[in-house]
Amino acid sequence: MPAPGVDPLATAYLDPATIARVVAMEDVLARNAAITRGYHDLALAVAAILGLDHANWLVFGQWASAEARRSIVGDAVPAPFRPLVGAEVAAAVAAGNAAVFGNVAPPFIRFVRAFADDPLARSDRDRAEEIRATLWAHPQLAASDDLRRAFTAYLDAVELAVEIARGAGDPALARRRAARILVANVSIGAHEQVIADPFVRAAIPGRWIVAIAATSHMGIRVPDGSLKLDRDVPRPAYLGGAQFPPELEHLVDPEALALAARFGQDVESAHDSDAPDWESYAERMGFIFTLLRAYQCDPALFVLPPGTPEAPLP
Repeated sequence: MPAPGVDPLATAYLDPATIARVVAMEDVLARNAAITRGYHDLALAVAAILGLDHANWLVFGQWASAEARRSIVGDAVPAPFRPLVGAEVAAAVAAGNAAVFGNVAPPFIRFVRAFADDPLARSDRDRAEEIRATLWAHPQLAASDDLRRAFTAYLDAVELAVEIARGAGDPALARRRAARILVANVSIGAHEQVIADPFVRAAIPGRWIVAIAATSHMGIRVPDGSLKLDRDVPRPAYLGGAQFPPELEHLVDPEALALAARFGQDVESAHDSDAPDWESYAERMGFIFTLLRAYQCDPALFVLPPGTPEAPLP
């Protein structure tokens, strides 16, 4: 979270030129550190609009980037296989990390800048529609159903937050807002995993049974620790025994239900959220859908992942 008195909208990562320079860095470890910190700064900038009570996709992005570092340095590859595939895995993960950041950061920058240019936009429905039209006019969003759905949902969440702040007092509004943020996060995930797909395939040596064997050694770190990809998403520690936050326990949002069905997820549980073959886009997205839903309200996700190195910008 930002230090007291620090303006999250002052980050250099809100400049698309900074993103381009980071992605072009030749030192892969320095680049990874810069990407992780870029996700962190942009997550806080988006949170200045959406709030800190629900994680936006960038929050998860910073933890995924921190996990990517383990693969880049070789720690994620079992020791007996490092001489054979370690360099190949490291190169694929490093390239994928840069490709996703370079693709996803710019639309978030446009989103933040649209609101930052007019602080009153949060309470002005007409201005929100102008923002929507401006975003949709950009070729990147125009070409992606997932990105359009994501930023539509984020804008819906902003408008719902305004209604809640006005004292509407309807608990259904809080549930609708939580569901819209979930729809946005999962839709960004669906888009970025398409970008990541060729790099994931390159990073997992072999196919079929070899890919399944490789997945059994893989995990993703969250504040709770490392989650195994080939197991169902566990109950998060921050929820004290529940699987999902109260606002997301029962999904009724049509788009949230459609995304659950698209990725084969049980809306009442985390059953079948495991991804025994991480090479499979469908299996990855099933795990990601349930992960994003389960951890959306964990405040610890906003903290920069431990061990993230300093990263002077190029």
